[in-house]
Amino acid sequence: MKFSNEEIRAYMVDYLISNSMNNKLIKYLSEDGDEIQFNTSEKIGTIVFDGDDENLFINFYGIHTSIFVDDTEIMFIDENSKGTYTSSDVYNNVVYEGNLRDMSHEEMLKMFSDIILCFYDAEDISIFQLDVPENAYKKYNYYEPHRFIIEVKNSNEIQKESIYENITIKH
Repeated sequence: MKFSNEEIRAYMVDYLISNSMNNKLIKYLSEDGDEIQFNTSEKIGTIVFDGDDENLFINFYGIHTSIFVDDTEIMFIDENSKGTYTSSDVYNNVVYEGNLRDMSHEEMLKMFSDIILCFYDAEDISIFQLDVPENAYKKYNYYEPHRFIIEVKNSNEIQKESIYENITIKH
């Protein structure tokens, strides 16, 4: 999951801006956490979607990508690395159990974007963790897969439900 800056700009940032994100609130950070320009050649490590509030952002770590909303981390872990993660690594986090290796970088970045859009202008978030039926997802040595229901309270009158494998977002 090593995305190039060009992929991030084309498949995520442009997509988000065209789907209601405010470009003026988006900040780009290097892997060291320094603010950088949108068209930089320095590797983008984090994108913040709510300006200085920093309550909605995405980190690109290489073997996994995480979306943070308020105090919640939604983890997308490369399948080849999942066996090395422990229950303490994923404790209290939402972990996506789909197969990312079957997706192109464009598909992954657009999925991340669609998930981020679910949290745009969120006022409150509630997360419910449910057990999954046996054999529903691959079991790893160090942690159990779960199903997650995320309820987003926002100012939208129309409620939607978006499903991403084992994650359901009601927004």
